[in-house]
Amino acid sequence: MGKGRDAMRKDAFAFLVIILLIGGTYLLAKDDGNRTTVEAPRELGVIQVTGLVEKPYNLTYDELSKLPYREVEAPLYCVGEPGKVRKNGTWKGVPLKTVLELAKPKGGAYKVALYASDGFTTDFYLDTVIRDGDILIAYEFNGEPITPRIVALGRWGYKWIKYPTKIELVSYDFKGTWESAGYPDDAYITDGSSPGR
Repeated sequence: MGKGRDAMRKDAFAFLVIILLIGGTYLLAKDDGNRTTVEAPRELGVIQVTGLVEKPYNLTYDELSKLPYREVEAPLYCVGEPGKVRKNGTWKGVPLKTVLELAKPKGGAYKVALYASDGFTTDFYLDTVIRDGDILIAYEFNGEPITPRIVALGRWGYKWIKYPTKIELVSYDFKGTWESAGYPDDAYITDGSSPGR
């Protein structure tokens, strides 16, 4: 009788480990430099568009892909390795300004605060976003689906946050994670060197 219970416990434990391994493999990103696969089920993702807007709304990742899109050729550079291109190719997504225009920004809105699922934040000036149609919420890279991320052509990677969950219009000088640490708020890449702090 005792051996039967031990065997059942071992079988149950082995089954649990297998389920966890399968689930973990599915949720983890696979990135071989040329192809990025979906890191999490897209149907579960929601981006809140809120703050100083007349029509706050929630935007699912699937709804995002149905909005008017743009494609941009853009390399991703990180300040930690300024001379190394982390990713380079064609990003397809919805201009951030389109997402904001649907919410109808109110007077007094000054900055766009962006929040990611891992707690990372970044920001843009609202007037910059309205002028620049190349700041995207991308959902494809080189023709392959990706979990959405911000793509900001010509700017350092700390503006390119992954997994956005909230876009908030604010009236004050919001600073994101790296911007609060002293990195330039505009994040423009002006040469091959890191902007430092």
